[in-house]
Amino acid sequence: MKEIAGLAIIIFLGYSIIGTGTRVDEIRAKVPESIAGRSWKIIRYEGYQYGSWCNHGGKVWYHVKDLKQKNTYYRVYVTIWGNELQYNYGEPETLNRVDLEITGDYNGN
Repeated sequence: MKEIAGLAIIIFLGYSIIGTGTRVDEIRAKVPESIAGRSWKIIRYEGYQYGSWCNHGGKVWYHVKDLKQKNTYYRVYVTIWGNELQYNYGEPETLNRVDLEITGDYNGN
């Protein structure tokens, strides 16, 4: 009985420390095609976190642009459950800016 309890503790601690980090590379490989299907464009990759209890597969963060909505961006992290990518994001970030076209020279002419 002590052997089983000892083995269970070793497995528990090993999984807690190591987690499921090997899925991060799988997520990064699948995301570009999947994001394009959502009409998003990856603006930048922001990092990853290896998986552990309650975070199977890890998380990979991106900053994306919504191609259907002008000046709308999301910070999103992607996880994997089985073979399905799961997207988690909050309210969109919107940019309030004006695009200017400057004509003439710097002397006001």
